[in-house]
Amino acid sequence: MPFALEKLVRNAQAGDKEAFIALMESHKLSMSRAALAILHNKEDAADAIAETVMEAFAQLHTLRQPKYFKTWMTRALICNCYDILRQRQRYVPLDQAPEPAGGEPNDQALDIRESLAALAENDRLVLTLHYMDGLKIKEIAKVLGVKEGAVKSRLMRGRNRLQKIYLEREGNPCEAK
Repeated sequence: MPFALEKLVRNAQAGDKEAFIALMESHKLSMSRAALAILHNKEDAADAIAETVMEAFAQLHTLRQPKYFKTWMTRALICNCYDILRQRQRYVPLDQAPEPAGGEPNDQALDIRESLAALAENDRLVLTLHYMDGLKIKEIAKVLGVKEGAVKSRLMRGRNRLQKIYLEREGNPCEAK
């Protein structure tokens, strides 16, 4: 975590509301991606994010090491997402996720999104945290409460399954492994 973000965390822990707002703004996109990877619904994702922000504000003083803020917050977000899934007992397809910035998505982006939606939730979540949010394997392991080896396995399995699904959708089943 860059020094500036660690300083924001420390300032927020000391009661600086502006620092807390800046901290949340800097993590808004990664929280949104993670929530959408689990919930597949903008409204549910917004609910999970809002709950996480409130919890983070109330519990930030319990964070011992500011450099682990993103991991701490992402873990809380994932717990809130699973709470929403349990409460509502429904599953919404990924095709209702927001379109990429810049207007109309291209065909390849839609194909990848559809292929990603076909993956198991664990594979989709690990791929999203690693490739879209830039978390390292060690950080993902902490967030999910699993061993690093499990994260590596899920990443490899997820990449292989995503490639196979994508190639099958493209009409190249002979290239799919």
